[in-house]
Amino acid sequence: MIRTVCTILLLFALPLPAQGAGDGSGTSPRAQEGKAVAKETPRFRAEDFLAWLKKQKASGEVLRVFEEDWKAGPDSRVTDRAIRAFHAPYRRAMAKVEDGEPKGVLLLARVLASTEDPWIRAHARFFLAKALLDEDDPEGAASLFAEFIREDRGRSLLDGEAAFYLGYSFSLIPDAARAIANLRAFLELYGEAPERYRANARQLLDELEAQWDSPLHAIADEMKYCERKLRKEQTGKQVETKQLEIVEKLTKLIKQLEEQEQQQGGGPPRGNGPSKGPASNSQLSAGKGRVGQLHGSRGVKDKWGEMKDRDREKILNEIQAKLPERYRVLLENYYKKVNRSRR
Repeated sequence: MIRTVCTILLLFALPLPAQGAGDGSGTSPRAQEGKAVAKETPRFRAEDFLAWLKKQKASGEVLRVFEEDWKAGPDSRVTDRAIRAFHAPYRRAMAKVEDGEPKGVLLLARVLASTEDPWIRAHARFFLAKALLDEDDPEGAASLFAEFIREDRGRSLLDGEAAFYLGYSFSLIPDAARAIANLRAFLELYGEAPERYRANARQLLDELEAQWDSPLHAIADEMKYCERKLRKEQTGKQVETKQLEIVEKLTKLIKQLEEQEQQQGGGPPRGNGPSKGPASNSQLSAGKGRVGQLHGSRGVKDKWGEMKDRDREKILNEIQAKLPERYRVLLENYYKKVNRSRR
């Protein structure tokens, strides 16, 4: 039975840390669960969407196709298809995003920034977040998925996926505390979500929780942070300092383990020694319902590299001229990452 009233974690709405891996608070996921509140969970209603389509003067054909899809057993993209059928700017933006065209995220951000309609906003925000995640920008994706959770639930069948991808994005940053809390919330709130998402949420959650109590947990997250920055060629004083801190922490941990071993008579460490190490990747599980990697590029980086300099410059200029600051900053960071990857 789908619950109409359930626990929504305030973690959904928390902003991302400005720098580094995690929020540095050291607060456990279970402690953060204390910030939960009871709140009604909005659910999509087909009759409300049909009434909205009619108000938008969608054609009879659009209404007929939606109703037939709904009766046949809808997938999560049923509302997306209906909106594309009558909303030209959204349709053009989504086509370019799906084709891996570098300008696609700009066009979708313009749709999002220019609309006050909650139904259009919900779809544009979800797919813009997914596009950022596909190009290895989990920070930007998590920011948009969190906004979707706060403002856009009940406008589509995408709510469960958004909750899942929010937790997954946090795991990539990496921010284990928020990832664990949001994956738990996804499993609690969206029992009707496709099993492939639920199965892989459980696996990722098990891996994250297994490493949480390990003394290697924080060090592993910091190593992931440095790896992400170095992979994007973001070198400099900040990354170098972080690397030195990691070496110092590992040295201290090794010394502690050696002392523990000596106290135990030379045998292997027992009791509170390190548990299983962190997961080596963030792919979907190999079990039933596997759908491959949770995110993957549509070739945007390659197409960006093939563009002429003046065309790339035109896109960057449009960001400055046609987007409000909230989305301008988001896309500037996105295109910086795309640009670095082609070098």
